[in-house]
Amino acid sequence: MHLIDVSNSYSRKIKHELENSATHFIKVYTLGNSRVVFKRNSLDEEIIISNKNRSISDDEIKFILNELIKNKKDAAKVTRTDSVVQISLTVH
Repeated sequence: MHLIDVSNSYSRKIKHELENSATHFIKVYTLGNSRVVFKRNSLDEEIIISNKNRSISDDEIKFILNELIKNKKDAAKVTRTDSVVQISLTVH
């Protein structure tokens, strides 16, 4: 599995979000057919994984946790629906 940074393809949306929210860092990745959005502000971090064609697998979630929040993954709260996974982490 490989995360590919495609943030440049979403530059207008990212700029708009940064200007109109408390978020100060946004990266957009692809993981095969899945899109991964990683947002950070001074209070928390959020990762949204979405796939229009299928459910997100446990292996994909574990991989993304290891790649993006490594040593803080035990404190992450994972919320799942059919095609979207939200991972939240409060930063101290």
